[in-house]
Amino acid sequence: LILTMASNENSSGNPPKGLGQPLVTVSNVHSSGIRPLTGGIATATTPAGSDHPLANISAPPPPAVAPTQSLTGIAAPPSRHVDPLTPAAIGVPSPVPVASPAVTTAPLTSFPSPIPSTKPASPQKKSLDALADAFMAGPSYRLAELKLPPLLKPPPLPPQETGIARLRTLVERRAWGDVLQVSGDMLRSASSPHAAIYASLVENQHPEEPPSSEDSVLQQETVEILTLECHAWLKLRRYVDLGREVERWAFCRINDITAVHPKWVPWSLQILAVESLQYTDAASVQRCIDELYALRDLVQEEDTKYVLTIDSALSNIFLRQKDWRMALESLDHMLEVMLQVYDGDMLHGHKVEVWSRQGRILLQVGAILQAGQVFEKIMPPLVATERSWVAVKIPIQLALHQGMVHFARKDYVASMTSFKQSSDLLRNLPEAIHSYRKEAYVGSSVWVESPQSLLTQAWNNMGLSALYTCRMKEAVRLMESLVREDPTAYLTERLAFNLCTLYELGADTATSARKKRVLQLVAKRFYLHDIGPEQFRVS
Repeated sequence: LILTMASNENSSGNPPKGLGQPLVTVSNVHSSGIRPLTGGIATATTPAGSDHPLANISAPPPPAVAPTQSLTGIAAPPSRHVDPLTPAAIGVPSPVPVASPAVTTAPLTSFPSPIPSTKPASPQKKSLDALADAFMAGPSYRLAELKLPPLLKPPPLPPQETGIARLRTLVERRAWGDVLQVSGDMLRSASSPHAAIYASLVENQHPEEPPSSEDSVLQQETVEILTLECHAWLKLRRYVDLGREVERWAFCRINDITAVHPKWVPWSLQILAVESLQYTDAASVQRCIDELYALRDLVQEEDTKYVLTIDSALSNIFLRQKDWRMALESLDHMLEVMLQVYDGDMLHGHKVEVWSRQGRILLQVGAILQAGQVFEKIMPPLVATERSWVAVKIPIQLALHQGMVHFARKDYVASMTSFKQSSDLLRNLPEAIHSYRKEAYVGSSVWVESPQSLLTQAWNNMGLSALYTCRMKEAVRLMESLVREDPTAYLTERLAFNLCTLYELGADTATSARKKRVLQLVAKRFYLHDIGPEQFRVS
């Protein structure tokens, strides 16, 4: 078993946004190994929604069976009736007749009925839907602590919800296939109020007079819709469609170096267009890096906050290339720029994010001592003046990092304790665990890691700590209970892959295949379109 590192998927699930949170996990446990639970930047075949630059790149698992395949059992065949044995029946010659007194009773015309079997009939196998219901009704924090009924299916969509509100709800539920359909209608349908603004943006033709307040709102909504559509293509790995859309953007500098950037369009859209280059082919990665450096020089003169977004994107790309030195250099540059952007608790909170990434990189290359020294800088302020999420989550991150260091040192009991501490801190948060946030996709925000993302890391790593102490059933129980609590929030690509790998390690082929198909059906029920069939390892 080899210790590796990976990083988590940020709340947007895409490479352009945010610093991912790597997890200490294991690989090569099985034929394909346990994949890390993560996602920030994607590999050439897996976008950040799939997860992260620190994740190991391995050959894809065999193709999965379609989730609609039926596993309905076949009824047991009826028991066969065997007549009582007679000499004629078993081939024994009849005895020689001898003299006997006359028979006064009538001869037998039939044999007595056989004694009925007391063995119970074999029960019919449950359907796949019934197995999924039984899985979701199992023990979880939702049932034991929150005293809520099992979440067998997602709640219905609000019936009166339309437009961009419906689009945001679909993103929150990770129904990315539906996001593509709704966003396409809103941008290109003749009856949509956003269609004209989208056309003028793509052609880079804008009226000279300033827009009205209503037009200004439509402009900002159009940018958000277009950004979400691009993220949906990334999540669904439809890179060709994403590339074709970016090629149509006349305002994009990678298409025309002389193009004038519209003032009402955030630079995050330009950064997203540049990052899309890395998903076409390996030769485009270097062009992507060059274009990001050129864009950074241009953005630095207009909005310093976006320099942090670009440096974060560069760091993720270098991590994918395993260029550790350049990745650390990009993070060092972020520490310098932050002094011009933030102050107080916000400055300390964002520094914590950079130190977190640096420590994880050092763990990735095996520098455990140096990683521990970097993590020691992550201390919560004595008096917190800000209640923003970036400051509130510092104690949670500190416990997670301590667990990673213990895990790297093979002290799995201590790592379990630290991960449990981070989970307890998250459980005490008063905020909602899963909700849509616009700044995760649009704007200069770099770190938008959500509470459910950190909780998934904690429970996944608790399961891995149990696995390394030879408690296979406990590892499976931890991961399954988190899925039952809320699949939309916690059933990620990496958790699905890890759990299915544990099924293979702890059960025979038929049993593990049934469990994997049940988990796949749960993902289908909750419309988790960003989990590919290969993550369930169904052959």
